[in-house]
Amino acid sequence: MPLTKLPDNLTTIGTYAFYQCRAMTIKEVPSGVTQISNYAFYNCIALTELTIKGNITSIGNNAFNASSLLAKIVLPNVTSVPTISSNSLSGTPIAKGTGYIYVSDSLIDSFKSATNWSLYADQIKGISELE
Repeated sequence: MPLTKLPDNLTTIGTYAFYQCRAMTIKEVPSGVTQISNYAFYNCIALTELTIKGNITSIGNNAFNASSLLAKIVLPNVTSVPTISSNSLSGTPIAKGTGYIYVSDSLIDSFKSATNWSLYADQIKGISELE
């Protein structure tokens, strides 16, 4: 049975938490989560979009790497740019230029110029553009 919802009391997505999960169909990370650790969603081939509801502060090494269908990440509640590793989104449509990251309109420029986020500058859009 595919995983469709994460527990509301979660605060961290741990290292290798969903490593190579083939049937994950979740669409949201709960609002209490502030950290996504190394390899957390590595090679989650069924993951297509994700809204990270918390004020996320860091996204670890290879966190979403090889999640080949992950084309949309929405970060509606971040108040500052989280740290991210340069390979966190490798192998995703976002890294290939066909997916998007949506952030608060007031943070667009900060994201586009931030270390490692700048790799995806053309893929960063404002929440107001969310379809």
